[in-house]
Amino acid sequence: MVSGCNTTGVLNATKLCYVGKARIASIKVFGTGNTAGSITVYDSSSATTSGKKVITKMYVGASTAPHNYDFDFHGAIVAEGIYVVESGTIEYSVEFF
Repeated sequence: MVSGCNTTGVLNATKLCYVGKARIASIKVFGTGNTAGSITVYDSSSATTSGKKVITKMYVGASTAPHNYDFDFHGAIVAEGIYVVESGTIEYSVEFF
């Protein structure tokens, strides 16, 4: 049997990606090389960060070469949902079950 997961697709802005309990498989972060930025991922069921658990923070620095990172989260569980706050000029995707 083949199993798979959901994906947000490639995003480049702050977004409430999913509402409900989920397991995060991986988070991918991309930079063009000339731009820098960061994302902060929260366990939140709404577009708020107040009192919410930070799941991770990721930063992509500017350089002359593009950056592509894939972080494995081993099915980390979020209870409320997946809310991603982006700053700068980068792209990301979240893969989850």
